[in-house]
Amino acid sequence: MIIPLLVLIIIGTLITIASALSSLLSLYFEIRYWRDRKNTNRLINDSNYPWVTVIMPVRGLDQNLRNNIASVLSQDYPGRRNYIFVLDSEDDPAYGIIKDLVKEFNVKISVLINRGRSKGEALAFALDHVASDVVVFVDSDVLVHRHWLRDLVSSLINGSGAATTYRFYIPLRRLSLGSLLRASFNMIGITAMQNPVARFTWGGSTAVWRRILDKWGVRDYLPYYLSDDYVITHFVHREGLAIDFVPESLVLSLEDIDIREAFTWSVRQLWYVRVYGLRGFLLYAVSYTLYAITLPIVISLSIINTWFLALGLLPFILGVIKDYVRISSIRALDQFYGINITRRYSILLALTSILNVYFSWLAIIKTMFTKSINWRGRVFTVIDAVRLMREKPLG
Repeated sequence: MIIPLLVLIIIGTLITIASALSSLLSLYFEIRYWRDRKNTNRLINDSNYPWVTVIMPVRGLDQNLRNNIASVLSQDYPGRRNYIFVLDSEDDPAYGIIKDLVKEFNVKISVLINRGRSKGEALAFALDHVASDVVVFVDSDVLVHRHWLRDLVSSLINGSGAATTYRFYIPLRRLSLGSLLRASFNMIGITAMQNPVARFTWGGSTAVWRRILDKWGVRDYLPYYLSDDYVITHFVHREGLAIDFVPESLVLSLEDIDIREAFTWSVRQLWYVRVYGLRGFLLYAVSYTLYAITLPIVISLSIINTWFLALGLLPFILGVIKDYVRISSIRALDQFYGINITRRYSILLALTSILNVYFSWLAIIKTMFTKSINWRGRVFTVIDAVRLMREKPLG
């Protein structure tokens, strides 16, 4: 009886120490990332900015759609720019809003109708109408500041093949636990972006040289993949060029959501990772399982010695500190973030990281058994995704 108990104590102690060390390293790398981050955008002469086409696929009414689109159109960009909006139909409720906004801005804007099924089909259709040097993809649910486009393109001029950023969720009208959990879960993406190995071209806000898209025939592949991120990332890597993460162009998504909706959304995000990046999904699963089992283990071990409980709580405390460091660093990037991301929200979101460990863990488990997702009224299955990939495998 004593030997099995001793073995359990040793295993539990090792798991707890591993979890604490992992959290400590994560905090260290977070602090180092923001300390070392250098902004080189100001070194570029205004005359050197290339011609840009911004493509936004739109389906349905996002909660802050009018303001989102207006912010994307209201850019302080020194070079030539034009915009392409792609919708499924003139009957889409967003069509009227876009047509009204077009009249308010003195830039070239095209509104195209593509009666396709997926986002990839819409992007491929839009690319047939592009002649600019740079293509920027942006989602309709993001709010951006006036230098968003300039900061993204500056990274391309400085030598990268693609420049990408990520989103930060804040509530539109009311703060809820669902909003906090989704925003905390979303931090996974920012962590990936900080790591050059895990970084990808996020389709919600990415700039890429058109010559890369043309050379590799990216428009021909997009209709066969439910994740445009996966396709573009693949071919930028094939070109041998870097993908730069530009936190200065971080986008905000202002939406209200309840816990059930937040959970469904999280499962959908993980579903894409599972289908197109299984190794990454398994890494998430192992990582969150380690954190999730730490607390019950230390509660059991605290019966023997209360110091185990203190050690077991350390990873959660360090996680809160890490997220607060990240959020504070984002707020300091620009007045746009400092105003929209309040200090109160920053504290609450950092504290939510404790609950997010179990929220994310449950979402991972649910994703393992999820065979289909619903994206803006369209249902896609794992079989659909695999069949399409086999029809047009990436070269």
